[in-house]
Amino acid sequence: MSKISETAKFIENIPRKNIDLLKEICNQLKKIIKENRPIMYSDIINVIIRKQFYGESYNQLIVWCNYHIRKGNYLVDF
Repeated sequence: MSKISETAKFIENIPRKNIDLLKEICNQLKKIIKENRPIMYSDIINVIIRKQFYGESYNQLIVWCNYHIRKGNYLVDF
């Protein structure tokens, strides 16, 4: 398997490792957005940056969100 496809598979599996962290961020977003619109991947990135969350898990979530945005998926569906 090529290096690119291995990296893509790694990125796709990031939420499985950080599912609790992702749920926590989405719950924060639901309170902020108040269910007025669906949660977008860019919203997750903005919360991580604005609340100044640091660490490898947060960096991986940002990469995962960017991956989906580049694929053309803007709304979070999990």
